[in-house]
Amino acid sequence: MFEHIHRLARCLLPIRPLLIALIACGLAAAAVGVFAFAGNEGNHILMPAIILMLWAVTGLIFIDVFAGFPHHPQAGRGVWGGRWSIRLRQGLHWALLLGFLALGLTVVELSLYIADAWLVGSSR
Repeated sequence: MFEHIHRLARCLLPIRPLLIALIACGLAAAAVGVFAFAGNEGNHILMPAIILMLWAVTGLIFIDVFAGFPHHPQAGRGVWGGRWSIRLRQGLHWALLLGFLALGLTVVELSLYIADAWLVGSSR
């Protein structure tokens, strides 16, 4: 399973600069929405910018965490220097994968909540 996630993260590695640019654009748009408009007038720019930043940061975290993955332990190295440290790093990656799945579900829920608030607010 980790090999598939690692392969996906490695395939997405070329779009890392694009994600960083999207984060910068989302941050700039959010700043314009907050500082250039008075009151709730900036929400039509602010809320989509927040959603853009959420997804771009989530993609960037996925690529950064799972592009470098420890290989399976090999029998040629010492017990403490090789197998245990690699097993420990693999266990850490399992915890990171579960945390990333929780983060992904949270981003989906938060995006839907923000989009709903944005659509309700824009219909008034």
